[in-house]
Amino acid sequence: LTTHAVEILPSMVEHVKQRCLPGKGGLNYPILEEYDFQNDKKNPDLMMDLKPTAKLRSYQQKSLSKMFSNGRARSGVIVLPCGAGKSLTGVSAAVRVKKSVLCLCLNSVSVDQWRHQFLLWTNLQEHQVCKFTAENKQLFSTEAGVLVTTYSMLTHEGRRSEEASRILREMQSKEWGLMLLDEVHVVPAETFRKVIAIIKSHCKLGLTATLVREDNLIDHLNFLIGPKLYEANWLDLVSHGYLANVQCAEVWCEMTKEFFAEYMKKENRRKRELLYVMNPIKFMTCQFLVEYHERQRRDKVIVFSDNIFALREYALKMRRPFIYGATAHNERTRILHHFKHSSEVNTIFISRVGDNSIDIPEANVIIQIASHAGARRQEAQRLGRILRPKQSMAIGSGNTGEFNAFFYSLVSKDTQEMFYSTKRQQFLIDQGYAFKVVTGLLDNMDKAEYDRLSYSKREDQIDLLSRILTVGEADQGDEVLATDKEQQIQEKNLLSAARRNVSSLAGLSGARGMTYMEYQTGTQPKQLSEAQKRRNKINPYKERHHLFKFRKKYQR
Repeated sequence: LTTHAVEILPSMVEHVKQRCLPGKGGLNYPILEEYDFQNDKKNPDLMMDLKPTAKLRSYQQKSLSKMFSNGRARSGVIVLPCGAGKSLTGVSAAVRVKKSVLCLCLNSVSVDQWRHQFLLWTNLQEHQVCKFTAENKQLFSTEAGVLVTTYSMLTHEGRRSEEASRILREMQSKEWGLMLLDEVHVVPAETFRKVIAIIKSHCKLGLTATLVREDNLIDHLNFLIGPKLYEANWLDLVSHGYLANVQCAEVWCEMTKEFFAEYMKKENRRKRELLYVMNPIKFMTCQFLVEYHERQRRDKVIVFSDNIFALREYALKMRRPFIYGATAHNERTRILHHFKHSSEVNTIFISRVGDNSIDIPEANVIIQIASHAGARRQEAQRLGRILRPKQSMAIGSGNTGEFNAFFYSLVSKDTQEMFYSTKRQQFLIDQGYAFKVVTGLLDNMDKAEYDRLSYSKREDQIDLLSRILTVGEADQGDEVLATDKEQQIQEKNLLSAARRNVSSLAGLSGARGMTYMEYQTGTQPKQLSEAQKRRNKINPYKERHHLFKFRKKYQR
């Protein structure tokens, strides 16, 4: 057996890997990346071990056995549900390799969580686990260590501080033993995939709960990272008690007569999303569920809304804290801390920033009032916020087979939201979950209790409707995150496709908003004043059209 060694230009590595894959245009010789870390004497070892308190579950051990099946570290992707211990799996892989580790996350909150996981499960000291974020720029001083950062910190193309540029140069010049990629489904995005070429690592391990993308680029992970090494079944983990037993419900909310009339108007097509999100019946349903779970069951509730206008309105009206993209990191951390440890804060409202990489094991109720169209991955990620196994939080909740976590998706009836809701549920249905449809949730309420809910009176509903109709276009849409490259790709594809615009015949003919203007037709265009030239936008030296050269001759 003859072994040949070739060197590939760093800029061509991705192309070569893609070319070797099976399929149309491929060579059907897929490349496997394996790292012989035991015989690597060039890169210094990182002496770390798991603490005795770290106990790997059977499916975690099985996933790691796929990665280290032949004594080498194989690059690839491990798919585990949210709350199933992806962090401990990644830390255990790093302990096995015992080389420098670069961990990539989506945001600064998840950076703090991953650093905490390394310090919690291993014997590493604090100076050996560093953070590289906008607020904290550190790099371990020893030969080997763990560095936790975000994708954006590495792919940022704007100006950097001198300290950040220095650390980035050191990261690029270093050979990393293992690269951990949290929420690896974002890597195929045009910006984030640059990380693979920027950083030199011997082994790459991607971790995610939802191996799905709406732009069909998820297959690119085969050559960017590696093949799927292991995927756990969600309901199997539920049956073994590793995950919470979740009741999924789709709650249909009738649209009020006034809101539905405005929803059906052609001129309000840009406000339709805001109208069905701010539906007063949906608002009252949300308030009823929040108060029920807070008072009757003593649960911890998270309310999700992609629409920032609705997020503020719901949170301020119910007097609950809320988190969105513009919330400062310190404020975000403070709210989450009180939610986890204080009995005074039992409900928080959160935007799309809470979809990924936020560890809130205390939460056991999700209420979704607005989402990102038909995004299947978002539905699964939000369900994952409450999948961690729960203790008995209310009387009788610990019985076998009884639900101890709840996922509510509030949908305005007879609107486009119903179509989006059906599409979003497809991934969870494929995993074995079933959605129970609930109608008329408020029908059996006492009149006194019903009147106590916000927007139960018609005057309040009309006032809310008038504010919605006058809100600016910039304030009525969904939150757009800097990390949402998938959405930008979808918008780019939509712009290149055919579009249909609604207009009147006057607008199509150019007559709307136009006025007739008189122009001088003589041979002395210089007699026009400078103000007239600017107003009429005429070039006085431009040659007249041939159809009008002899007009005066025939007028005589």
